[in-house]
Amino acid sequence: MSAVNKLMSRGVLPSKVHGVLDYPLAAVLIAGPLVLDFDDTAATVIALVFGGGAVVLAVGTAWSTGIVKVIPPLLHGYADVVVTTALIVLPFAIGFTDDTAALVFYLVVGAGGLLATLETRFERLGAASTPAMMAHGSA
Repeated sequence: MSAVNKLMSRGVLPSKVHGVLDYPLAAVLIAGPLVLDFDDTAATVIALVFGGGAVVLAVGTAWSTGIVKVIPPLLHGYADVVVTTALIVLPFAIGFTDDTAALVFYLVVGAGGLLATLETRFERLGAASTPAMMAHGSA
């Protein structure tokens, strides 16, 4: 698992940027199927459930943009990889490829989310504690 953790910490996108992007992603996952009026009910329900999960990750991740800060950043990263990959695969696996709006939505949001996740520099908990912070009495 150590090699995967190293891979997840090598991205070029700072975790703060990823954390900020989580909020609009959640909004897109929730509003997208409602605005685009998917023909397939399963496509709508899955996007709404993933949107709810994105809200939990955005609010609950223990980095500067999180509000509750209970989810480790690496766990957030692994969840993002699984969900964004699922967004790409589900239209074909479940069979709503005939719903063009849903198919394009899932592929674009999934590919964009996966790219952003793979380019994020996920830091371990406690990695933000630098000597400069310690010098100011923050521990």
